Amino acid sequence: MYALADCNNFFVSCERVFNPSLNGKPVVVLSGNDGCVIARSNEAKALGIPMGCPAFQVKNYTNPGNVIMLSARHIVYRDLSNRIMRILGEMALNLEVYSVDEAFFALPYEDIEQNHKLLTSLVKKIQKYVGVPVSIGFAPTRTLAKIASHVAKKDKNNAERVKGLTNIDEINQVLSQIKIDDVWGIGRRLNAKLLSCGIDTAGKFIMLPQSYLQRIGNINLVRTQQELKGIDCISISSVNIAHKSIMNSRTFGHVITKKQDIADAIISFAQSCARQLRQEGSAAQVVTVYIRGDHFRQDLPFYSNSCSVRLPSHSASAMDIAKHALLAFNNIYRDNFAYRKAGVMVSDIKNDDELQLDLFNGENDVRQAKLMTAIDKINNRYGKKQIVLAPTLTRGDWAPQQNHFAPLSKTLHFYTGMNPRYTSRTPITVKYENNEEESEC
Repeated sequence: MYALADCNNFFVSCERVFNPSLNGKPVVVLSGNDGCVIARSNEAKALGIPMGCPAFQVKNYTNPGNVIMLSARHIVYRDLSNRIMRILGEMALNLEVYSVDEAFFALPYEDIEQNHKLLTSLVKKIQKYVGVPVSIGFAPTRTLAKIASHVAKKDKNNAERVKGLTNIDEINQVLSQIKIDDVWGIGRRLNAKLLSCGIDTAGKFIMLPQSYLQRIGNINLVRTQQELKGIDCISISSVNIAHKSIMNSRTFGHVITKKQDIADAIISFAQSCARQLRQEGSAAQVVTVYIRGDHFRQDLPFYSNSCSVRLPSHSASAMDIAKHALLAFNNIYRDNFAYRKAGVMVSDIKNDDELQLDLFNGENDVRQAKLMTAIDKINNRYGKKQIVLAPTLTRGDWAPQQNHFAPLSKTLHFYTGMNPRYTSRTPITVKYENNEEESEC
């Protein structure tokens, strides 16, 4: 038996944790550079604001004065996500983090009532310790569990926010009401093909012959059908899945013409890629850099290019990756152009235990590894930006343009106790940024 925990309107719910005055109001969270809507409260959905709506078009759906637009704070969202996943990991089996607000896990009991009781207590615990509402669905397969979670989220009469799909008659009834594009694994192209054949619900989809599914899709589409029939075809994998590549990129707040400003951004992106490599216990040998102009600006010439550089050996050192990223950047940079986006990607990734030391540079590699370990320890304790490469001390002109941040909440200075660093009984003195007062927690 599998379950899926899905946070309700996650980004908006995170903002409401630190600003309860947003409860009951139409709230939308905007993407980088405040470009488009990436999260909506239920009140904003009721006003007709669609996902991905450009920020300047929000006024076309309702009175803009009624909608609260907020710039995304992904660091806060990631912190709350980690807290939720930690709680799930304590009570669940074989946790698989599917996204920042979703996670699959196996249930410990065969009895349906025991599982329902466990999940109900889990929802209450997350609400109490983190403050984010979560809906959980459980079923014999992961695809059905995702549908059950969707039903639990949409059912306003379900105060427990837990839904189980275990009875075959109930499953068929629910599938007959679920739109085909709401089924996990059905993308836009497959949805268009199925709709053209009159297949608009999951109930009709499970009646199709497998030969037809293989003809319009592939084996994964057949597995999706089997999952909807209650046949487990997708195994839960480990949460620690090694990446084949890691990318860090940004769209600048405005077009940039200075080479040094873009180089600073490249160094920052390379440093972030290296940090993620070390967190996963891996190293990369290929560094790819790309830069791109603004194709919406008709008054500026457009230029876009990329370049890949291979390191002498696999490395997770921020200095090595940044050095070769700059080499790639210098190869593709051209004067007299305006740039709007850049990024760094590392690939050819291997685990640390698979690496072979460089015969001619082994001692330097060991020193670099020790240095990075020491830097990570300091940054983990005092903040990830306490020790950085010099050009990345400030983000300068390449920082995203975000003008809708919520007022800084004093609640952000406190922790719930879920972080082991803050579970000590010794009082911690916290000073507010406005220097009004000090308090102990």
